Amino acid sequence: MNEEEFNIKVTIEDHTIILNALHYYKKVEKRGNFKQYTSTRINELRDKMVKQLVWDNTDIDVYIDKSCHETK
Repeated sequence: MNEEEFNIKVTIEDHTIILNALHYYKKVEKRGNFKQYTSTRINELRDKMVKQLVWDNTDIDVYIDKSCHETK
């Protein structure tokens, strides 16, 4: 299955709501097909969202070495 990438415009408030929802979702019991969404997978998604918000939309790399903060 190919992953498709798409752009969604969200506000900072939307972003915060999504991150908080991901944080709490890690703590609930998952059933059926949702068991595949482990804490590790949720953290990877969180990190990807933060990277896109911060690294891709600011000049933070002028102040911080990006290579020190990249995730695998």
